[in-house]
Amino acid sequence: MLENFSRRFHKGYRHLESIEQIKRLSPKEVLAKTERVRKSFIGIPIYMGLNSYPYSPFELTADVPFHASLFEDAAALIIHNDPENFENADIILSEGDRGGGPLAEEIGRMTGIPIVLANWHKEIPVDLPNVIVVETKIGFSGNGYIVVSGLRPGQKVILVDDLLSSGGTSEALIKAIEGAGATIVRAFFAGEKVNKKGREYLKQQFPDVEVTSLVRFVSEGKFTREADI
Repeated sequence: MLENFSRRFHKGYRHLESIEQIKRLSPKEVLAKTERVRKSFIGIPIYMGLNSYPYSPFELTADVPFHASLFEDAAALIIHNDPENFENADIILSEGDRGGGPLAEEIGRMTGIPIVLANWHKEIPVDLPNVIVVETKIGFSGNGYIVVSGLRPGQKVILVDDLLSSGGTSEALIKAIEGAGATIVRAFFAGEKVNKKGREYLKQQFPDVEVTSLVRFVSEGKFTREADI
């Protein structure tokens, strides 16, 4: 997947390689990337998935064929939002299922920061040394466990993911960071389902964690729409 991910699909597309390049993006380039990412979340059909959970085939969740450059745009916008923290972070953490892995990989490529990918399991995995296991309930997948390895005490960790919904996955990831003795710097998401109130839930659980999303939308009815807030 990562081999295919490294390909660029747009002739003349400026391939970003570093935080310094991202800092120098023009307002026009930032606006174009922002609009492209926004369109990938707005006006998308809504289906009832597992557990009667509203599901949409967003390109950035890697559920449908995607352009790698869209992940690059989202990664660049996230870094552009706070380049100083990315210059000082030790680890980027994401959940490896769906779009979180490709997004984290792209941010890691641009910044040079190592990435750690957590995994979701329905049952508690056995005979796994040196891992952190956090019980969680995820809106789409249901009850299960987030498993993380590769975090160390004292590390500064930036959490990134493709989507913030009810907050279950993010809560488990933050607990894993804290359980490892590391420190979460910020939490970034490409998209946010505002009506699922994940932001509010995370703020209740972790009031000191700053949450930022590129696109805030509502997932109700037949199609997603941009949030009013």
